Amino acid sequence: MMKSKSVLIIQGIVLYIAYSMIGFGRIRNSFDRLPVDPGYEFFEDTYRHGISALVKTEGGYLDIPRRVLAEIVTLFPIRQTGNVGSMIWLIMVSATAVFVAAMVKRIHPSKVLAMACGACVVLAPSASESQIGNQSVVKWFLILIAIVVVSLPEEHQLSARMTALLVLLSGVSNPMTVLAAVPFGVLLLRRKLELNDLWTRLVLGSFIIGFVVQLISWKTTGVGVQKYETRTYALWPGAGAFWYYNFIIPPLTCAAFVLRSVLPEWSWCPKPSRFVLNLSLTGLVLFLATYGLSGIADRYFVVPQILTFIVVAIYTVQHFEGTGFLLRVALAVSIAVFCRASVKWYDAGWFLADGPKWSEQVDLARANCEVDSKLVIKLEQALGTTDLPCSAILSRS
Repeated sequence: MMKSKSVLIIQGIVLYIAYSMIGFGRIRNSFDRLPVDPGYEFFEDTYRHGISALVKTEGGYLDIPRRVLAEIVTLFPIRQTGNVGSMIWLIMVSATAVFVAAMVKRIHPSKVLAMACGACVVLAPSASESQIGNQSVVKWFLILIAIVVVSLPEEHQLSARMTALLVLLSGVSNPMTVLAAVPFGVLLLRRKLELNDLWTRLVLGSFIIGFVVQLISWKTTGVGVQKYETRTYALWPGAGAFWYYNFIIPPLTCAAFVLRSVLPEWSWCPKPSRFVLNLSLTGLVLFLATYGLSGIADRYFVVPQILTFIVVAIYTVQHFEGTGFLLRVALAVSIAVFCRASVKWYDAGWFLADGPKWSEQVDLARANCEVDSKLVIKLEQALGTTDLPCSAILSRS
């Protein structure tokens, strides 16, 4: 037993290292650069407000895990803010990938399938525009984890306490977490929801607590339901392949699996498993909800895109031999397109990779401050600048 656990731990470490190498390759051009969103001002909140910044709302909702990460970043000298933020993202994405791989392995014995599903977390093409290397996107990793654990079949579920904890952690980070409860809605419609079950009560309770906390936070801010005033709901003239692929393929694929689950039995096209259905339906609902609230935005593509690859991969492995020729071709093309997109949009986009390195900006600012400590220095970023007095720069170095 101990030997088996040791082997699993070693395999997990090796997998983590492999995912980290893939992730580092993606951020090699954006390393030590602050993402435009949220920019340095987010860390400035932590410097100014200290521990109380943990409950400070942003855009009308709480994001406590992201604030915790900001607290960690500010423990280091200001020169290292960009480097530490990049490393935190790398740690998060690799850990999430290993977790997803482990959950997929619980429902299917194929190690290759599990590793591929974990790899898609690191390789998601839509993340190239604003998410890779950005430690502030922790809320999307957390909601992905919540969706996966809640969607697991009953015989493969994690413990009630662990699942409830993961849901609550996501709930105090992202108001969209409530959408991860979609599998409970499916059970309710089928009259199979057992409210007397401890697992169900604890997990539903976590969803409710997280939602109420976010609702109270939102009500106290006076911010509207829609976070952004400017929203785009249709692809614009000249929109490139990136936008067409991410806006069309994931929701249509998820919708196809949901539709297949309610149609009669066909020998050439087996119905998806409960896990595949749960992931597909949740991914579709998440896509539609974020689209309805904020329109088209690359940050909302990432989780549905990851879920899409996972459901296609699992369905292909589970049913490939029992499907018709045309369906096999469609599944193979879907996976091939994702792989091609992952190569095409592997590197961080200009939104993340442009602008000077943060450490170089701080070094230049310190040199100027040593000449005149009363200056207010403009630190350049990809878009805009951050104004900091020399007193702050020198005291945080």
